[in-house]
Amino acid sequence: MPNMEIVRLSTLSAIHTGGIDRRSDEVKTSGILGSLRWWYEALVRGFGAYACDPTEADSCLFDNTAYNRTGEVAEGLRDVCPVCRFFGCTGWSKKFKLLITNASNEPGITLDKPGIEFTLQFIIKKPFLEEEKWLLSRVFLLISKFGSIGGRTTLKPPKFPDFGLVKLKQNIESSKKLPEMIDWLNQIMDSSEILSRKLKMTPKEYPNLRNFFFNPNSWLDRRQMNEVVDSDRTGFMKGRRGISKKLFSFYKDEGRRFWGYTVGEEMLNIILQKLEMMQIKGTVRGEEVMLSEL
Repeated sequence: MPNMEIVRLSTLSAIHTGGIDRRSDEVKTSGILGSLRWWYEALVRGFGAYACDPTEADSCLFDNTAYNRTGEVAEGLRDVCPVCRFFGCTGWSKKFKLLITNASNEPGITLDKPGIEFTLQFIIKKPFLEEEKWLLSRVFLLISKFGSIGGRTTLKPPKFPDFGLVKLKQNIESSKKLPEMIDWLNQIMDSSEILSRKLKMTPKEYPNLRNFFFNPNSWLDRRQMNEVVDSDRTGFMKGRRGISKKLFSFYKDEGRRFWGYTVGEEMLNIILQKLEMMQIKGTVRGEEVMLSEL
């Protein structure tokens, strides 16, 4: 049996992972991977480290010259961000193969309704660091308790059904604690002038968990969602054609929640004040979630 890490989940709604004509019959591994990486990036940025956008021209590259010169993988990875070290980048493959199966360990499954139990098998190709296991496990905690996974999550309730809600049944374990994980991220940043420079130049639009807000007990209808995003005068939260809104709401009883993100503390404060004015209680900052809920 291959060496692997196991995560077990159960759907609280359908999960959309992409497909022809926007259909998502058989689950697409790439759709799940994309969501996991997106949350992993936001978490790493929230803890003050650099995480690249793999779609941009300045995304990470494994330094083959340094590796060939020294024979040390660490030298090739010196200027590779913590996310790409795990999920891969040009010249460096991801550390795992992801296999998605049903409760009977069969692949080729659909996640088109609530109540489906499924498993994510992370088949290990390169050793996982305990710090990486800590981050990945916290991604699943975030998704299951506060966020969502997959596509079509911007559709407004209750006109459209919820997508992307899951219940976490078994998570990855790590021997590391939060302070040790932060020390590890700091060591990566301190050892690379390139990563330190990129950190200072990180576009403010990149998702950073410190700029998130979560409400795990309430949902917003279409009118309320529009009222919240309209309070952002920059237009960032409203999005535009081809770029989604930055506010997500889900109304199912067990998965009821809303969450969103901003570009900084000033905008975050405006959104939180607006929610208070609307008499919507229980919304927490991403920083609070990072430091007390994970």
